[in-house]
Amino acid sequence: MSSFNQTQYHPHRKVATVGAGGKWLGVYNELDRYNVTVVGGRVVDVGVGGLILGCGLSYLSDLYGLTCDNVVNFEMVLADGSLTNANANHNQDLFKAMKGGANNFGIVTTFTLKTYAINQVWGGIKFYSLDQLPALFAAMQEYQSKPKKDLYANLMLQAFTTNASVGAVLNMVYLKPVVNASAFAPFYSIPTTGDTTKIQSLTQMMSGQQVPPLPRWDWFATSFRPTASIYQKIADIVTKAPELATIQSTAGGSLAIGVQPINTNLIRIGNAHGGNSLGLKNVNQTWFVLDAGWISSDADAMIHNATRALNTRIKDASKAERVYEPYEFMNDASWDQDVISTYGVEGQRNMRQVQRKYDPNMVFQKLVPGGWKLPKDDYGEYGY
Repeated sequence: MSSFNQTQYHPHRKVATVGAGGKWLGVYNELDRYNVTVVGGRVVDVGVGGLILGCGLSYLSDLYGLTCDNVVNFEMVLADGSLTNANANHNQDLFKAMKGGANNFGIVTTFTLKTYAINQVWGGIKFYSLDQLPALFAAMQEYQSKPKKDLYANLMLQAFTTNASVGAVLNMVYLKPVVNASAFAPFYSIPTTGDTTKIQSLTQMMSGQQVPPLPRWDWFATSFRPTASIYQKIADIVTKAPELATIQSTAGGSLAIGVQPINTNLIRIGNAHGGNSLGLKNVNQTWFVLDAGWISSDADAMIHNATRALNTRIKDASKAERVYEPYEFMNDASWDQDVISTYGVEGQRNMRQVQRKYDPNMVFQKLVPGGWKLPKDDYGEYGY
C-alpha cells in the first residue's frame, strides 16, 4: 500500500485526492504549494489510511469536523475484487459506514478530501513543570466551558506523569496568524518552562511536535464530559495510582496522558455531511488517551495490563461523577478495546447491514487480521 502515496490538488473542485498509503507530511508539503490544507493528522509521520478509517482528529476538527467527515469519496476494492466508489451520491450506505468503519468493508486506494485555505497560523508548544498539572486541568475546563467557543482555536494537552523532567506540554494552534488569541486566555497566567509558539505555517507547527523515541507503545482511550471535579480526580489518578510504579519498573517505561477537547460543532458537521458510524452525543466532551511506552517485548503484557487498569480507574471516576461518555476514539484505542461496540445500537446495526450487502461472505471479518472488527450480535453472528 505504500506505493499509493500520491497527493493531487484539484483547485476547481477545492479537493485533494490522497493515496491511502501515504503519510501526512507528504500530503501537507504538496498542498502547501497552493496555500491550502486538509483536515488531517496532527502527527505528520502518521499514515493517511489508518487515521481516516479510525475517524481522524485534527487541529481543524472543531472548525471543519473529523477527518472522516471531510472525505468526499472513498475509492476502494470490495471483497469480490471489484473497484467502486462510495460518496454522497453513490453507495451512500457504504459511504456512511466507512466513516469510523476501519477495515471492515474494503481496501481503500484513494481518498478525496475537502481542502481549506489555511497556511499561516499562530501556534507551537508551551512547556510546563509537572506540578502545574492541576492548574492546566483547571484552565482546560475553563477553555472548554465557554458558551461560544472560538472554533479557530485548538489544542491538545499532554503530561508525562512518569517523567517530571519532561513535565507537561500544551500543543496549541490558532488557525489564523493572530498572536495570543483570547481563546487561550485561561492558560496564559500559568508559568512555562519553555515556549515555541510563533507565527508559522501549519505544517511547520505540526512538524515541531515531539514523539519520544521508544520502540514499543500501547494506547487506551476513554471519553467524558469536562467538569472541574473530574479533572481534579484524574489529576490525582495519573500522578498517584500504583500502576505508575509498574510502568516505571521496566526499561524505558513511560506514561503520557493526552487531553483532547471536542466541541459540539465537530459533531454537528458530521451530521451535516451525511453522518458517520460513531454515534457521538451532541455535547462538549474530552477524548482522553493514555500512551505507554517501553523498550523490551518481555514487558508487553505487564505494561498493557497496568495501562488498562489505569484507564479503568479513569472510567470509573467519570462514571461516579456521572460524566462518562461511552465512545472510544479508535485512533487512540488499544487492540483489545471493543471500539465499535461503543458506537451505539443504531450505528452497529447499520454497519452490519452494510457488511451483509457488500461482503456477504465476511471476507473482511474472517480472513483479514488486525483492526477493530464488527462486534457479533446477541446470536454470536455478524448480523445473520
